[in-house]
Amino acid sequence: MPRSDQAAAIICMTKRTTTANGLSRISGRDGRPAATLSVGGLRRHFLPSILLAGLACLCGCRTATQSLFTATGPGWQIQQGQALWRPQSGLPEFGGDLVLARDDAGRCLIQFDKTPMAILSAQTTSNRWLIKFPQRQMSFSGRGPGPTRFGWLYLPAALAGKPLPKQLHFENKPDGGWRLKNSRTGETVEGFLSP
Repeated sequence: MPRSDQAAAIICMTKRTTTANGLSRISGRDGRPAATLSVGGLRRHFLPSILLAGLACLCGCRTATQSLFTATGPGWQIQQGQALWRPQSGLPEFGGDLVLARDDAGRCLIQFDKTPMAILSAQTTSNRWLIKFPQRQMSFSGRGPGPTRFGWLYLPAALAGKPLPKQLHFENKPDGGWRLKNSRTGETVEGFLSP
């Protein structure tokens, strides 16, 4: 018996016999005859569904963390300002208020709001990141450096003069402002913060 047929028989936990016209007759667990299915139909529909469900479980999908930390206590430096954000080239810019809070341990909180709504909030630590888009009820989190498609996660490093991934470009403007651009997606964040 071919290996894929063995797997189908094990998954279905039934007794299979092949009829003269190439169909399989599947018998139920209590010995009563079950519906007749083509062997190819079982392979085409049931097995891919099982594989897809297994793959979804292995991808590590989970509900994003509500918060990595609480930005309270001593040691936090808070800057406020204004920013313009273009999520990708071809989309309009959003203007709003920007709050950036950093502590001595390297944790950072970014909030970008347009009163009365929150547009995004992001948190980074030395080995984790979280970004939320409340209006779309979406959030993403992970370990290690954040994905470059979220330029906001790299804003604190850019402002501190640290090296950035090659598709992110940061420039200080003569008027005291700055600009962070992702050359791959066209995302731009530009603005200014109080000292």
